[in-house]
Amino acid sequence: MKDNYETLEYPVILDLLKSYCVSEDAKLRVKDLRMYEDHAELKEELERVQEAMLVHRLLGRLPLSHTRNITMALKKAEMDGTLSSEELWDVFLVLRNVRSLHSYFSSYEDEYVYLRDLVEGLHGDDHLADEIERCIEPDLSISDHASPELYRIRRQIHSLNDRIRKQMESYLKDNKDVLSMDNLTTKNNHLVLPVKANQSHQFKGIVHATSATGQTHFIEPERVVAMNNELNVLKSDEQEEIHRILYSLSRYVRRVKIHLSYDQEIMNTLDFIFAKARFGVEYDCVKPEVGSATLMLKGARHPLIDQEKVVANDIILDNQMLMITGSNTGGKTVTLKTAGLLSLMALSGMMVPCIDAQVPFYDEVYVDVGDEQSIEQSLSTYSSHMKRLIEITRQAGSHSLVLIDEIGSGTDPREGAALAKAIISALLKKGCTILISTHYGELKTFGELHPDIDLASVGFDLESMKPTYKLKLHTLGLSYAFEIAQSLGLDEDIIQEGQRYKEESISKEERLMEDLQKRESAIKEKEEQLLKDEEETKLLLDKYERQLAGAKKEKEQILKKARDDANKVLDESKAMIDEVVKELRQKGTLKDHEVIAAKHDLEELKFKEKKKEKVQTHVFAIGDQVRVDSMNREGEVVRIGKNGEVTVSLSGLPIKIKNTELTYLHGKKKPVKKKASTRTHVKKTGSYEVNVIGMRYNEAMETVDKFIDDALMLGYPSIRIIHGMGTGALRKGVRQLLKRKSFVDHFTDGGLNEGGLGATLVHFK
Repeated sequence: MKDNYETLEYPVILDLLKSYCVSEDAKLRVKDLRMYEDHAELKEELERVQEAMLVHRLLGRLPLSHTRNITMALKKAEMDGTLSSEELWDVFLVLRNVRSLHSYFSSYEDEYVYLRDLVEGLHGDDHLADEIERCIEPDLSISDHASPELYRIRRQIHSLNDRIRKQMESYLKDNKDVLSMDNLTTKNNHLVLPVKANQSHQFKGIVHATSATGQTHFIEPERVVAMNNELNVLKSDEQEEIHRILYSLSRYVRRVKIHLSYDQEIMNTLDFIFAKARFGVEYDCVKPEVGSATLMLKGARHPLIDQEKVVANDIILDNQMLMITGSNTGGKTVTLKTAGLLSLMALSGMMVPCIDAQVPFYDEVYVDVGDEQSIEQSLSTYSSHMKRLIEITRQAGSHSLVLIDEIGSGTDPREGAALAKAIISALLKKGCTILISTHYGELKTFGELHPDIDLASVGFDLESMKPTYKLKLHTLGLSYAFEIAQSLGLDEDIIQEGQRYKEESISKEERLMEDLQKRESAIKEKEEQLLKDEEETKLLLDKYERQLAGAKKEKEQILKKARDDANKVLDESKAMIDEVVKELRQKGTLKDHEVIAAKHDLEELKFKEKKKEKVQTHVFAIGDQVRVDSMNREGEVVRIGKNGEVTVSLSGLPIKIKNTELTYLHGKKKPVKKKASTRTHVKKTGSYEVNVIGMRYNEAMETVDKFIDDALMLGYPSIRIIHGMGTGALRKGVRQLLKRKSFVDHFTDGGLNEGGLGATLVHFK
């Protein structure tokens, strides 16, 4: 009989998890992964995995390459043993992984919280890694450059080998008549000459072998023997130097073995955690809240079903037990398995494929799901189920999750239902959390009346005659046995006969209950469709509002660009006018006030952001005393025009202006007799000032330029420009602007009571 983990296909999840691991140690930890017994340890592990998911999303997969366990190599080094090149290379691979992890984790900009101890615990040793990589080649041979002495010895070996081959080739060339072959051969790792047996006395040396016919002796000449003896000495020196190099590296490993041991352990732990994190990211999982009072899996998806096709369900236990009803093949079993598997995953420190999840800290998950018929034990399906239910009723406790599929099936329906009610009552008394599925009408009625049981059903589409696999909480499902049989082609007469038998077998109360269930199901389907339509309508409305807002914004941007382009053209035109004016002035054919008036008219052509106009409530009359808001100057109304236009005299200079730009002060004063004046125009004698402190440079320069033009038009002999001291940029800009104005006679700093260096006094010609 399968155990609970196997029934819920938990080992398949572990196989998926192992595929994300790199090290064998991490894979072994996954293989042994079971429900945590300590609540605090479980919560800490879930926090680590969640933080690892965040890191994984930002930085990608953990940069680990495959390594072998170096524990035995470290013990060997601790005992002053000499590690082989293969063992040292395994140490190097661990150090290389640690170096990669250092680089990986250092690129994470936020602060580590739950992974901090692991990340900061990685020690590494770049110098040892560099030394091993310098001394040992990837094919595990010792590099020529591992030490100067080894390099010297190997050069001598190479040179001596060349001399031996040249010497042998010389013998071959000079003694062709006494040789049985015209090429050298090798015997016992020595180059030898194939000498005819009857000529072997001509060569002094060592006979390494004789041909099968005895006609050829393979001789190593005496001179070459001496050279090979010298070569053997060099090779012995080479092995001694290699041993010295390996021993030196082994001593280094011995000194840092504790750090290496911790690094390996931390690396494998990170591999294990990030395997769970990668699973969580790829299956769009969330961290479950463990230790809650109720089981709540919102938007739960079974991870072993195609994630593009799986139907997400809200599995929520507001009560002690949830009874799931509905048609066969409608998803009841999958729902039970999803609840059980996700609970196991959560309590094993894994993320779960949900929108939100809360899982009580169960001590065990008990399962009776699927066909457990045992041929070996000669047990029927019912006997097998009953054997499992007996174990559950004996072992399950108040902190257990119990999942039972089609409780009471496999025997007489009435007896099965009665026994099922007794088992359910016993489990409820024990305080278990229970999920069961059934299509027995008697159990449905039992569930409706029991205060500790909530009902749910799996959906069924009567139009397509297919299950929807959607779990509906607080509803009672129908089996749709006759409807399904009809859609599959069962003869109509048989179906009608079956319905007559059904009508005869059920009571009036049961008939009314079934009718009520159908009506309730139809109403809920309509409610769901209305909610769906409402949500779609809301989404469409939001979409169109966003599109409209975007179109308005785009329109404003286009208009603004057009205005800016026009203003740019006008600014360029003003610059051109200045150049032309400069030339005309040099010729003496242009007056200053004509230039100022022309520039003022050009400035008025600029597009400006519309400001909210003031509503004028006063009806102006000739002689009214008013203030011009834009100039903060007082004057007298001398003429009333059309369309709200008023002519105001400012110290004798008439200007036309809209009445909304005026503030009424008081009515016409009584005339005072004055001596006749012989002056034909008014010349101002007071000061006129502007304050540009706090403005940006370009804004300040434009304001000062326009202010000077207005002051000249109004006839002021001098003005004051308040720019402040600050960085001096505004003061410098103002004075450069004044130097370009031909109608400026001179300018000076303000006096003691005139702003000092923070103001500039300007006098016109």
